[in-house]
Amino acid sequence: MGILSRFSDIVSANINALLDKAEDPSKMIDQYLRNAMDDLAQVKQETASVMAEESRCKRMVDDAQAEVDKYAGLAKKALQSGSESDARVFIAEKQKAETRLAAILPTYEAAKANADKMRQMHDKLQSDIEQLRARRNNIKATVAVAKTQERVNKASDAMDNSGRSIAAFERME
Repeated sequence: MGILSRFSDIVSANINALLDKAEDPSKMIDQYLRNAMDDLAQVKQETASVMAEESRCKRMVDDAQAEVDKYAGLAKKALQSGSESDARVFIAEKQKAETRLAAILPTYEAAKANADKMRQMHDKLQSDIEQLRARRNNIKATVAVAKTQERVNKASDAMDNSGRSIAAFERME
């Protein structure tokens, strides 16, 4: 029985030494979670600014399209009233507005693509944080169980030691 108890003591000592050397996993995951929350706040700010840029570009596209529609309507009315010279002027203005619209569209499309990417990053980070929170709860529970097991092992060792002390005392008597 002495060899087994000695082996148990050595294993317990080695496990305790490893636990002492290792960083506290619950503290580490809390730090990871804080870092992820900081990243999320930064992504939210960036997403807001990218979405504002998308909205600004969308307004520019809508304004340019409204201008094209306006000149097309004016040209149509001018033709209906028989004023071909006015219709030509309106058609020329419509063509200029269409050129501006064509120049604005790629900018809007790029801004929309950037906003979509930022939304995806935001959603992915949000999902990752939720997973990290769930893992944190699991790790904290595991650490609590390990600490409880360690206390049980210490109490068991203390009982074994006191039992050996009593047996030794009885042998001395």
